Amino acid sequence: MQVTTILLIDDDDEDRLLLQKLLARVAGAHYQLIYESSYDAGLRHALEGEHDICLLDYRLGTHNGIELLKEARRQGYMRPIVLLTGAEESEIDIQALQAGADDYISKNHLQGELLHRIIRYAIERKKAEQERERLLHEQIASKELERKKNEFISMVVHELKTPLTSLKGFTQLLARRLAKDCDPHISQLVSRIDAQSNKLTALIDDLLDVTRIEGGTFQFDEDFFSFDELVEEILQDIQLTYTSHTLLREGKAGKIVWGDRKRIGQVIINFLTNAIKYAPDAGKIIVRTEANEQEITFSVQDFGPGIAKEKQEQIFAPFYRIEDPAQRSAPGLGLGLFISAEIIRGQRGRIWVESDEGEGATFLFTLPLSTTK
Repeated sequence: MQVTTILLIDDDDEDRLLLQKLLARVAGAHYQLIYESSYDAGLRHALEGEHDICLLDYRLGTHNGIELLKEARRQGYMRPIVLLTGAEESEIDIQALQAGADDYISKNHLQGELLHRIIRYAIERKKAEQERERLLHEQIASKELERKKNEFISMVVHELKTPLTSLKGFTQLLARRLAKDCDPHISQLVSRIDAQSNKLTALIDDLLDVTRIEGGTFQFDEDFFSFDELVEEILQDIQLTYTSHTLLREGKAGKIVWGDRKRIGQVIINFLTNAIKYAPDAGKIIVRTEANEQEITFSVQDFGPGIAKEKQEQIFAPFYRIEDPAQRSAPGLGLGLFISAEIIRGQRGRIWVESDEGEGATFLFTLPLSTTK
């Protein structure tokens, strides 16, 4: 049976004997009573911490229990305290609670079961309170760590972008000069440098977007634009870059949309490049646009390996990548879909995937038309 150790601070020896008798009669409980009769000895023992709960009498010679209670709490005493009051001390209870007591009981109402219940509840409440405080401190510390991490990543990203921008500019200048000399081998090498610079730039931009999302500074520049024109521009650019796949367009919205054109285009590009990346041998991709009076629905269908049902919610989490031998060679940090989901939700839309393993995948998002022209 677990032993509950009680520190009793009371200058009346008769009170100690009474409490011992009452506690000894409680069925199913085992109490050990430690006794101190003075303010100084009681405070010293309390701060040593070798007990589970403190029962503190209000009358302590030239001092009172409220004074000891305040001093103990001031010095960091964290265990529960129950104040014992006399019959004529009816207004002490509020003062005790304000000073940091967990409960109080009048000596003329002392009964074994009542005392047992007050002690048990005070201990459990204090444990729950300390657990809440611990979790709150951990949460605050975690948020501070997250803030510092985001600041660090943001600083690193900005420091990387400066030399990378210069590198890209020099590469393009070199490519133009080499084009005049007609050296196809060197021109091809310079084109590869430029392509790798673009990939690195995209990775850095993704990291910057993630830090903005997590830091609450991810913003949108909204205006009216033609959704169909945006889709057509992106399809033409992607088709020129990726000749291995044929992009088949089905349907048009015929709507002017209110939103962040660049950010929504970022989602469309992510859908298309993922379809190419994860279905390299499929040869075709179907792009669909539908619209009704409430919303536009855009989708990209690939004919790759598909996504298992249990993984379809996880793919929109940051840094998540499907661990599959057939897809492991695909590059990336696993941020594109997470950023896409944040963009679409920020544009008041929905985003999801429909897929059966082995039968390809269709990624979809909607945009509301309630704020369209």
